[in-house]
Amino acid sequence: MQGQTYGEIRSLFGIPKSTLSNWFSKLKIGKKAQKTLESKRKNGYLKLVEFNKVRTVNIKKENESIRKKYESGIGKLTNRELALLGAALYWGEGYKNFNLKRGNYPYICFGNSDPEMTVVFMNFLERILNIPKSRMSGHVMIYPNLSPIKSVKYWQNLTKIPKDRIRYQVALSRASQSKRPKHLLPHGTFQIRVSQRQDFFKIRGLIDGIIKAGTSNK
Repeated sequence: MQGQTYGEIRSLFGIPKSTLSNWFSKLKIGKKAQKTLESKRKNGYLKLVEFNKVRTVNIKKENESIRKKYESGIGKLTNRELALLGAALYWGEGYKNFNLKRGNYPYICFGNSDPEMTVVFMNFLERILNIPKSRMSGHVMIYPNLSPIKSVKYWQNLTKIPKDRIRYQVALSRASQSKRPKHLLPHGTFQIRVSQRQDFFKIRGLIDGIIKAGTSNK
């Protein structure tokens, strides 16, 4: 044997690798052939590593190209688009007890850990519902391994809600045994609250409009 691989032998004679493996299972390979095979293995491995590196770079470039294309297609949001977006965000992440008994007053309560989403929703409140930051209050939910001072400061700097209108609460979880990796929720979650009943029903009306339009057959 001169150090040919199963793949090379298969190419020459058309014999399946499984057959070759059975034939050569007890074959003793000389040092020269072993050296040749080892060199081929290394070269094949290095080529594979290089191929994977190039492929990874190309995939990243393609991903970024797709992202930029669709990002540029958004442009500036109109008031109608922002109204739909804000209502959809609240529909997914907000307090939605639409069936309260008479005499109970619902309120706006939107919570998330994503800072960008929080800012978008605040823009919706200010621009579409005309709710100033002075009427908003913030509630920070953190875990015991986070600093309340740092978390409150982070969300106050982000939202610009007056500091005296932001509170925090430490959430204890039996499942996590009071331990949760900091990188998952580095600043906890933030709730934006507006207590005005009429504002709540404005959002409800927008959501109902989306439902009506989205479920219509026409």
